[in-house]
Amino acid sequence: MSFVLDDVDHRILDLLQAEARMTNAALAAQVGLSAPAVFERIRKLEKRGVIRKYSIQVDPAAVGRPLTAFIRVTAAFDERYDSGLQAISQDPEVLECYHVAGEDCLILKTQCGGPSDLQGLLGRIRERITVQRSVTMIALSAVKEHGALRLAPREADAEKAKPVRGRRSR
Repeated sequence: MSFVLDDVDHRILDLLQAEARMTNAALAAQVGLSAPAVFERIRKLEKRGVIRKYSIQVDPAAVGRPLTAFIRVTAAFDERYDSGLQAISQDPEVLECYHVAGEDCLILKTQCGGPSDLQGLLGRIRERITVQRSVTMIALSAVKEHGALRLAPREADAEKAKPVRGRRSR
């Protein structure tokens, strides 16, 4: 469902995406409202489902999961598909799972401890659905992760959007 969000809502969302622990007072100072007004806006954004949750980012290597892999899967749409997809999406090593258009059916993202953990996950996937083809890509490094949805226009964009006033002719 789509809701009309104003520039202040967009700015609040941008700020919270950058730092979810930002206080209402700090947000208020950034957007030009009072802390109670910011609190009320955030409550409405949460209630409407615009803000789904607050979370932290954990360094995978620091917790023993340094290997990032993406798995493309082409699967048969047989009697195992729906229940298998449900089981795969609940596997703790599957961070993200997307139905996709194109050559493949699914793309999965995982963080594993190493090749043997990845091999175990691939085995579990094959146990749960009928895999016709899979391609696994191991990430060597992350160039960008966990990007935020930029909602408020950047200052330069806002300046470009302002109408230019010319000189009046006499």
